[in-house]
Amino acid sequence: MSRGNGARTWIVPTLLGLGLGVGSATAEGQEGPYAFQVRGGYTLPVAAFSDEARGWEEESGGGASLGMGFTFPLYRVVGGYLGFSQHRFSCDEDVCQEGEAWVSTGFDVALRIVLGEQRIRPWIQGGLHTSRIEGKVQDEGGAQDLTSHGGAGYEVGGGILVKIGERMSLSPGVRYGAGDVPFSVQPTMQLRYLVFDLGLVIGF
Repeated sequence: MSRGNGARTWIVPTLLGLGLGVGSATAEGQEGPYAFQVRGGYTLPVAAFSDEARGWEEESGGGASLGMGFTFPLYRVVGGYLGFSQHRFSCDEDVCQEGEAWVSTGFDVALRIVLGEQRIRPWIQGGLHTSRIEGKVQDEGGAQDLTSHGGAGYEVGGGILVKIGERMSLSPGVRYGAGDVPFSVQPTMQLRYLVFDLGLVIGF
């Protein structure tokens, strides 16, 4: 079993246990029963990208991260999150064509906990993250477009909600992501990265 699969087995039970242990508070402690958020920030590789045949540890770097999603109540302070995100990673010109980047697009299905009802509240979130990687790499015959055949892993992290309106909050946060992404012409790529971003959250 890979490290990514092992981690996924404890994320959901841990978050459920935390939610059950905080007492009788409800998911209303979030922005509202339901909320929409848009996030933007920076993605940074951790241990970089590597595969079984060659290492790209020195040849990948940070890039922009964008995402959006909905939160909804489940039980007490435990809420659900459904979202979409795209992470970009710079790629050294020895591997990719000049100006090209690795682009990881995926969907998120996660559990989310927001604690308290004060103006500043901590949140934690973790769950499944799918990954579809696209890139253009240098090959003996020239540039080659690479697109993965899906891939899955997890993202887990936390931050704070800072209330700036009756149903509006700013949400700085950091997440750690990991996953294994298979290619038909390349060995499976291992993704390990951090996301530093800021979200605008609107409840309704």
